[in-house]
Amino acid sequence: MSYVSLHFNTYICVLKFINFNTLKMSHIVDYNAVKHPIRIAQANALTQSRYDFNLIEKRSLYFIIKEVRKRYIEKTDGQRTLFDNLVIKLPTGELLKHGLKLEHVYRSLFELRKKTIFLETEEIVLGVGYINYFKHKKYEQHIEVEISKTILPFLVELAERYTEYDLLIAMTLQTKYTQRFYEYCSQYKNLIFFKMTLEDLRKKLMVEDKYPRFAHLKKYILDVAQKELKTLYDKGECDLYFTYTGEPEGVRTPPVLVFKVISRVTEVQVTNAPKLIDLRYKIREHLDRWLITKERPKNKLWVDKVMNSLDREPENIVKLYKRFEKMMKDEPKKNHAALARHIIEEDFLNEN
Repeated sequence: MSYVSLHFNTYICVLKFINFNTLKMSHIVDYNAVKHPIRIAQANALTQSRYDFNLIEKRSLYFIIKEVRKRYIEKTDGQRTLFDNLVIKLPTGELLKHGLKLEHVYRSLFELRKKTIFLETEEIVLGVGYINYFKHKKYEQHIEVEISKTILPFLVELAERYTEYDLLIAMTLQTKYTQRFYEYCSQYKNLIFFKMTLEDLRKKLMVEDKYPRFAHLKKYILDVAQKELKTLYDKGECDLYFTYTGEPEGVRTPPVLVFKVISRVTEVQVTNAPKLIDLRYKIREHLDRWLITKERPKNKLWVDKVMNSLDREPENIVKLYKRFEKMMKDEPKKNHAALARHIIEEDFLNEN
């Protein structure tokens, strides 16, 4: 059974394959002519989600996400509430980079079609796949895929809170793990640093059993991704790369990893970044504790929304942390959850 686990508005679990009937076809988009640079975006929830796509599946999804963003977010004259199925033409030349063959593409798209995404919001529960079908007319330089109109509203809604990165850079990366770390670094580029527990990283990459020893995770995932991005950065072909350290330092298997994103940034940003990421980490800890997010999925959704807002506007991190410090000093613990919600909703959440 093929599956994919993606965090959208809350959490994703594995379901058996569901066969959705295709409905009427609307737009057709051809990507045979792509010029640099092309910025694409995806929801931060998707960037941080738990899934295991292979290289070709992820390249295909890059094109899908780009077109959804272009058609339904960047255009202001489009209809964002009524959807038809979206048909996209994926260029075989881009999918076949680095010695891959058409049989690899067919097998990957076949597996992608079978993968089911389980979405749960406050209103609905939905199981749906990314694509309804793929079709390749022999000797043509593209493969046609259809995106279900059922998933489009969620992709549009989620793309409002996005990670922006360069499509052509993402398409040229040679491993699926480098793709993931390029996205992580793009999300936190403004903060310069980000932290991730070793447990969370293993879960997100779905390698809990594959690399149980940190030394193997380091050798086959972290160092491979770091080296590829650094090599491209040095050649002027990538906009960023990362370094990382364990926390606490000197431990053979560190419980927390601290990543530093290196890009073309100002000295002021570099100076302030370590403080910002530490404060962000503490804000998240406070909110998770006050709102009991492990037991209350709706509260976790709200906290995720808050953190995404802070990532987009990191200048608010210090302001919010200072408000929390004052609140904790002046108010009893029993009031912290309600007051934190009030402070954030009134002064920090940007709903535009």
